[in-house]
Amino acid sequence: MRRKQSRAVWIRLIGVTASILVVVSGVTFAALQSPPVKLTGNTIETATAGLQISTDGTNFAAAQNGFDFNNVVPGTSAQGSSSFTLKNNGTTSVGLRFSVSSVPTNPAELDLSKVNVILVPTSTSQPQSFSLAALIAANASSGLAINTPAQLAVGAKAQYTIQVTMASDAISGSSASLGNLEFAFSGVAGS
Repeated sequence: MRRKQSRAVWIRLIGVTASILVVVSGVTFAALQSPPVKLTGNTIETATAGLQISTDGTNFAAAQNGFDFNNVVPGTSAQGSSSFTLKNNGTTSVGLRFSVSSVPTNPAELDLSKVNVILVPTSTSQPQSFSLAALIAANASSGLAINTPAQLAVGAKAQYTIQVTMASDAISGSSASLGNLEFAFSGVAGS
């Protein structure tokens, strides 16, 4: 019986000692913990996607007067050779997009899927063709991707020649004209 009592005393002693160690180590841990330090007044801001256009390579703005593409003969090679320059004035590289941001006047009812706008980057001379119908539809999104350059770096410029072609069956009649065409270029970060 004494053995049982002695054993109970030891178990109690071990339990009390373990409890004291847990409490003491917890208090010691808490006593050694520093108060929190803070970074205060933080802000999060996005980069700026900015694009400007120039028709003379010097004066850049959000809008410039466009071009007249006269004497386009359906079914022949591209007409016109006007140039413009895009400049990234934002704080991040952007992918370039192209669309038509207006509904053109089309009294002769040209088939807009057969009228093409051709961009030729002066850096590569590799033309990229866009149908007017696709450019108009793309305005609802961010536009159609311009392949060259894939990204326009901050402060960089990209110069293009713009031309127009028309399939021979885009028109029926002796002449046609399109008006109120607004070519829109945008820069999209991360694209």
